[in-house]
Amino acid sequence: MQCVASAITREVGGDWEVVVFQDDSLNAFALPGNKIGVHTGLVRLVDNQDQLATVIGHEIAHVLSNHSSERMSQEYAVKQSMSLIQALGAPQSALGQTAMGLLGVGAQYGVLLPYSRLHESEADLYGLKLMARAGFDPRQSIRLWQKMEQAGKGQQPPEFLSTHPSHDTRIEDLQKEMPEAMALRQQAIASGKRPNCQK
Repeated sequence: MQCVASAITREVGGDWEVVVFQDDSLNAFALPGNKIGVHTGLVRLVDNQDQLATVIGHEIAHVLSNHSSERMSQEYAVKQSMSLIQALGAPQSALGQTAMGLLGVGAQYGVLLPYSRLHESEADLYGLKLMARAGFDPRQSIRLWQKMEQAGKGQQPPEFLSTHPSHDTRIEDLQKEMPEAMALRQQAIASGKRPNCQK
């Protein structure tokens, strides 16, 4: 984990803290302040350094893109808007309460979830470039998402109900960016970046 993280963070600079948590879930997360957490379940799932670099690059991309702050701002704005609407309309009737409930559902599925999926997609593509610039094989990102699909046994919710894009969407988006990512990797290799991290 430290070997992979060090190779990628050298590309972006700064002090980073990467912590592995004893947890069987297939999860990783990023926190403001250059902090990355990865669960042991995900570490066990990956086959090689390149698949792990996909995860680390994705989480570093979240931090560099300031996604957690953007998400909090978006949620705050939606909550304040809902409070204002409720205060102005003061729905007391059953129909008014139902309308407020539907407005809340609309905000959740029409604003918050798509915004979250956008962040995830941005982190996938930015992370792909970060790992390639560090010399990792970006083609393994596709294999990682195939493994995640197999591990989830098709239990992922429909994309519009999820905070994350579907595995198929992620794979398709990564494939579109692969020529650029491979060119970045070739440049990295030519400049002597050849990570050799062992699982």
